[in-house]
Amino acid sequence: MVSILIPVFNHKITSLVHDLCKQIEENSIDAEIIIVDDASLINFEENVKVSDLKYVRYERLQNNIGRSKIRNYLASLAKFDYLIFIDCDAGIVDESFINNYIDCIKKEREVACGGLLYEKKKPQNHKLFFRWYYGVKRECRELHDRIKNPYKSFSSFNFLIKKETLENINFNEDISTYGHEDTLLGIELKKQNVDIYHIDNPLLHDGLEDTLQFIHKTNQSIENLKYLVKNYSELYPLAESIKLIKYVHYAKKIGVTRIFRLIYKIAGKMFVKNLMSKYPSLYIFDLYKICYYFSL
Repeated sequence: MVSILIPVFNHKITSLVHDLCKQIEENSIDAEIIIVDDASLINFEENVKVSDLKYVRYERLQNNIGRSKIRNYLASLAKFDYLIFIDCDAGIVDESFINNYIDCIKKEREVACGGLLYEKKKPQNHKLFFRWYYGVKRECRELHDRIKNPYKSFSSFNFLIKKETLENINFNEDISTYGHEDTLLGIELKKQNVDIYHIDNPLLHDGLEDTLQFIHKTNQSIENLKYLVKNYSELYPLAESIKLIKYVHYAKKIGVTRIFRLIYKIAGKMFVKNLMSKYPSLYIFDLYKICYYFSL
């Protein structure tokens, strides 16, 4: 009935996979779990051992192929008509997680998004605080908000898709580094009039990076976004759904792009210092992102 696909990079997945296997076993679900490690730099011996579990197929690549290509590769290995994609830094919070998606399959939903959560308590490690804070304030969205903006709220962290639908669209392999591979997929779904159905079926995001790592990944995401803006004209009508593009358009319109480049040159390090402090500002983070965009 359903193939559960988990791309892995530098993260331990044993708890996630055991929890999924338990749900499959206890509910007699016709399912498989396919895990592909995209040439992780950190070798977790426990990850390899999950291949001994019933329902699980595990593969480790010798060379890193990137976030989009590995998801397309996982889909090509799947034997069932429906796919559940789960990021490797996810945790199960609902014993009915798989069955909630099975209900969507029975209702013939082509695409369904379950959402994500963060721990309610802030991390004890201060270096992880800003990533947690950003996630809680910006990434966690109530179901009613996601339903109002189904394409804007699409995320590849935790979603169900019909295999045939993904084969017709695919993750764009021009995007190999972190960020916006799901933006493009959401745009393609909208262009082809494929409805995105949002449900209350979240996973816990437990892969917190320290602030400097998160800023580095944010920079990669902005670089990808600039590439998309340059090469995919269809992004422009969606400016209202991508905040940074909206800011970029307005800055260009009033002719202040050079000012943002100058601000980044003068204050970029001060912005980072704020984000690493005990009281980071999301407004400064927004300013940092637009300044970095124009610095490229």
